[in-house]
Amino acid sequence: MKPVKVKDDFYEFKPFTVAKYKIGFGNYKAISAIDGYTWYTPALLYLWGRFTDINLADLMAKYDFKIYWYLFDKPIFNGLNFKEDRSWNHLLWAAPNADWNNIVNGILETVQFDIPNKLLFQYALQSMDVYDPLYVDKERLITNTTPKVKVKAFAVLTNISQFAFDLKSGFKGTPSVFQFKPEAIQVEAAADLFNDPNITQDKAFDAYKRIMMRLQDQEHARRIEAIRQKKV
Repeated sequence: MKPVKVKDDFYEFKPFTVAKYKIGFGNYKAISAIDGYTWYTPALLYLWGRFTDINLADLMAKYDFKIYWYLFDKPIFNGLNFKEDRSWNHLLWAAPNADWNNIVNGILETVQFDIPNKLLFQYALQSMDVYDPLYVDKERLITNTTPKVKVKAFAVLTNISQFAFDLKSGFKGTPSVFQFKPEAIQVEAAADLFNDPNITQDKAFDAYKRIMMRLQDQEHARRIEAIRQKKV
């Protein structure tokens, strides 16, 4: 899905109209000074995760939350590009803290299947400290005294690769998205799932859960056996 530049208070996606409300900051000089909100980017979901406003509308109908957003002048992230469009690098969404757990649970419980291409998509949550984008916009520069704010991001996990911010190696300035190798258990689970010639969208989720539970039980048993062998 091509990222859409933020211009209005609404994005239209037939048959849904998903409301997204632009934030007004008033006299605030930093988002780190605003209490009660969690700031996050859904960019990886939309760019690499097969996630669309249809999925978002389903979650909003189930959990009854609203989407708030702001497009900052200076980039917050690096590498969130779709061709010439770099708007995701400047965009944050915000959720009232009371809604945040529902948003996280709804997204992390979602698994999508591209059966013809033998791909599955799951999501994970990341957390990072970035330079406060509102403060940077107002001050127009970054210094040693520029405050930071915690931002969440949803990574994309597939059986082919993972798309996530590289938090282990650390970063300076704007965090960048990287492509990583997939988890072995997801590769094995996907191979098992798509090996069934009769698999359908209706059957895929329950079948995948059964496969993952079996593989996780096997991995747990291997770990217990490894510990037991060390003690012998």
